[in-house]
Amino acid sequence: MQNHPLTPADAALLSGYGLAPADYPSAIRRTYGQNEYLSREGEPLRHLYILTSGKLKVLMNLSDGKQLLLAYFMSRGIIGDIELMCDVRANQATLQAVTPLSCIAIPLKEYREKLRANLAFINHIGKELAEKLQQRAINGAITTLQPLETRLCAYILQTEIENRFEETLTEVAAMVGGSYRHLLRCLEKLCADGVLQKQEKSYRIANRQLLQAKSGDLYMLH
Repeated sequence: MQNHPLTPADAALLSGYGLAPADYPSAIRRTYGQNEYLSREGEPLRHLYILTSGKLKVLMNLSDGKQLLLAYFMSRGIIGDIELMCDVRANQATLQAVTPLSCIAIPLKEYREKLRANLAFINHIGKELAEKLQQRAINGAITTLQPLETRLCAYILQTEIENRFEETLTEVAAMVGGSYRHLLRCLEKLCADGVLQKQEKSYRIANRQLLQAKSGDLYMLH
């Protein structure tokens, strides 16, 4: 993780959320590397984040030790809005960068009450919370209503980086709601069908059009 001064583009983004950059002089731009954690569930919530580029996954720990995928954000969105609105002082989920990621970090200790009193900003939060609720309903459909191959294809399309899928397979099995053995069989079938090509530590998407077709409506919903 590295800290940087805000750029003119960052200032414009803040203004678009109804936040005058001059009113938040302690706000900074932060960059994270692939797979780096922004924060972990249960840790003190120190910043509100506004994503500017990259992809972030939001995970929640379950009582059985597995993790539930709550959402993916691609180059947009507020992180920490639920905690801000509910006045919760600890992270309710784990945030991990899927790709190199950049965001605006606003210190909550300094600006919590100012943010909560900003009507324009609160209206933006309300809109994004509604979108998140819809997305979580979609993610629930992915894990319960569709065959594993369909869920896996949609997940690959969400998480691929430069045409490569290189997630940890034990974690993928938990994310898409299948056993590790069943997941391997699905990956082998996708390779046999010419959708994927197995490489040393990853899978390359060999036929994106067919992968999208196999993901069905789930791909269109994301």
